[in-house]
Amino acid sequence: MKHRIQIDGGERDIDIRGMDASFIVYRKMYVPPLTPANIGSVNPGDPAGLEGYLKSDGPKIIEEFFRKQIRAIGSCAILAWDQGGVIGKMYFTTKELFASVGSAAEALGLHHDEFPGCMCIENSDMPKVVRSFSEDRLQSLLASPSRTLRILCLNVGHFDTRYHGKGIASAMLEFLKAWAPERGWHTLEAPSCADVVPFRALGPHILRRSYLEKRGFHAVEEKPAQLEDTERRRSGIERILSGNLNEGDWDVKSYAWNIEMVRRLASDPAWQEVYDKTYIMACDLEAS
Repeated sequence: MKHRIQIDGGERDIDIRGMDASFIVYRKMYVPPLTPANIGSVNPGDPAGLEGYLKSDGPKIIEEFFRKQIRAIGSCAILAWDQGGVIGKMYFTTKELFASVGSAAEALGLHHDEFPGCMCIENSDMPKVVRSFSEDRLQSLLASPSRTLRILCLNVGHFDTRYHGKGIASAMLEFLKAWAPERGWHTLEAPSCADVVPFRALGPHILRRSYLEKRGFHAVEEKPAQLEDTERRRSGIERILSGNLNEGDWDVKSYAWNIEMVRRLASDPAWQEVYDKTYIMACDLEAS
């Protein structure tokens, strides 16, 4: 699927497709593009301590974990490619594996933050979780009796704001919605949060509620956010309302519309009733 954007003074086609075994993407592209040549090396913008992880067996364990999912599911990520490099990705897995990874992380005494992000390079504990599954158990979870796929996390461009606001995330989601039913999947699920939550404070809940509702999703579960997420959200809202944005708020500053949206929504006292909510959203692929 081609998604045309305006970038660098011209038009360019972003190639949206499912990840296959030819290039397994197991980390973020802090300064895109991410390529087969640089995925295993430290790049500008990478977090401190990354080099040690890249030299460990962790990336190989995650790479093989993804290969097994690709063989069983067909893919486990939708990638956005620009000029030979990955500039966006949306990970997904079966509903059953999602739940079991969270349980396995808890059993190992690891902080898993509801699993989204665990597949990225930041969570160096993920290889320990993967190793805790027997091959038979993993294959059983990938068989997915529910035929439901769970979207885990989404990112586009990271620090490269040229790719922001270009509809790339929406294109990846629409690709997944078309790709999944062709392979026998019945439902998509995704974590979400209230619209008033600032971009900087989204945490693992990258897709806001109204964003998903406009694309055929509806809420099937509601629960309080984790305490650290609640504190981050309230702090982000209060900083925007006060105009007290610091140098670390690069993503908020990049989105003037985000600041205005938060100010508009926060003008209604009702925001205090929803900012700390986490939603599980679902899309019926057979009806969409």
